[in-house]
Amino acid sequence: MSPELSDVFQEQCKAFVAKFGREPGPGDPILFDPDADTPQPIDEEMVRREMNEAMKAAGIRDELIYAYNKTGYIVTSENQHLIPEDGARAFQEAVDEFKKMFGDRDTYDHNRLPLRGGTRRRGPSK
Repeated sequence: MSPELSDVFQEQCKAFVAKFGREPGPGDPILFDPDADTPQPIDEEMVRREMNEAMKAAGIRDELIYAYNKTGYIVTSENQHLIPEDGARAFQEAVDEFKKMFGDRDTYDHNRLPLRGGTRRRGPSK
């Protein structure tokens, strides 16, 4: 586990204790719904919408947001060595697909795209 991921994990554990008054157990979600009274996994659709809004606000290009929504990956020059080859290829194919479908379109509603495979994703596969 990278130091950054370890820090995120520790912060989530602290937030869990602050919210529920106990350490997380084996069946408890690390990324939990902060509005729920009991430990519940965070709603993936809500996370996706917030991520799309944050990416748009940060000036991320539409084709990259589309590729993230389609693949579950965010591929950059800084992290590409960490992405499985098939994941990086799928990401690039999604970028190309967006450009082919929409060209240089200024606005696109990324929240309309279903989660990868039309199902709830649990994160990038390894």
